[in-house]
Amino acid sequence: MDETMNDLGEDALDAQIGYNLRRASALALNDFSVEMAEASLRPVTYAMLALIDERPGIRAAELCRLLGMKSANMAPLLAELEERGLIERDDHAEDRRVQELRLTEAARDAMPAWRLKVRQHEGRFLHRLTSKERTTLLRLLRLIWVDEAE
Repeated sequence: MDETMNDLGEDALDAQIGYNLRRASALALNDFSVEMAEASLRPVTYAMLALIDERPGIRAAELCRLLGMKSANMAPLLAELEERGLIERDDHAEDRRVQELRLTEAARDAMPAWRLKVRQHEGRFLHRLTSKERTTLLRLLRLIWVDEAE
C-alpha cells in the first residue's frame, strides 16, 4: 500500500462502512441468486412470499410498508407472483378495493424448502462469523434501518 493510502485512515475506501456494506451485499446477492436459481426467486420476491406466509391475508399496502417499497414497484412483482401461481389476491370482506394476499397451496408447500435454502445461503455467506457475532450483526443492521420502516 502506498504512503498516501496509509495517511487516509478512516477516509480510506476500505474503512468506509457504506463501501463494506455494498461489498457484503454484492456477495450476499450473488450467493442468494445461485441458491434460489431453481426456484427463480430473487431476494425481493422471496421476502414478499416469506412475509405473506408469516401474515396470511396481509394487505399489499402493509407489505409495501414492511418491505420499504413503493406500491408502483410492488404491483408488477405481485402480478409476477400471481402469474407464477405463488400468491392469490382475495377481496377484503368490508372493502372490495382492498386485496388480501395469501400464498397458494403450492407456495405454502414449497416455503419450508425455500426457507432452508435461505438458511444454507446465510450459513455460507456468514461462515466466518460466530453465532454471537451473527446476532450482533443482525442487531446492528436493524438499528440502522428499523426506524426508517416505521
